[in-house]
Amino acid sequence: MEAVKGFGPIDRLVDYLSALLLFAGATAMLLMMAHVCLDVAGRYLFNHPLPGTLESVTYYYMVMVTALPFAYVTRTQGQITVEMFTNWMPRRSRALLEALVGLVVLAYLLALAWKTGEEAIAKTALGELRDAGVTQIIVWPTRWFPPLGLGTMAFAVILRIAKDFADSRQP
Repeated sequence: MEAVKGFGPIDRLVDYLSALLLFAGATAMLLMMAHVCLDVAGRYLFNHPLPGTLESVTYYYMVMVTALPFAYVTRTQGQITVEMFTNWMPRRSRALLEALVGLVVLAYLLALAWKTGEEAIAKTALGELRDAGVTQIIVWPTRWFPPLGLGTMAFAVILRIAKDFADSRQP
């Protein structure tokens, strides 16, 4: 991960947060695998599946696995990119274009983080629950994972935009 000049402490903080969220997402994936394996084993070996497996996977594990690693993917530039139309451009022009595209991405991320944050606030106030067979499962905490992942990704994008603008000014 490349540090942006003048943003050392912020850069390290975003690196730390993105790695922490990646770890949380990876942990959720391991827990999900174990939970599903125990459910399948219980179902076929003992004719007694684990109650609430579908709801836990749907409302907790999958949300964490998908939303939390956003910033890490951005920091490591792990997203899919197509350079077919920009390979011919000079380095400075390409950096400027990437910075401008980064601004569009940032606007979209902030809008999405804002909207998911509003939803999280509303569902938290309601104490959102879902039916899980004979009981109910609390799901409002999971509403906070998307704004957390998107917000941290927005910080990573801001640092990337700053680096791209700096690169576009280099001779």
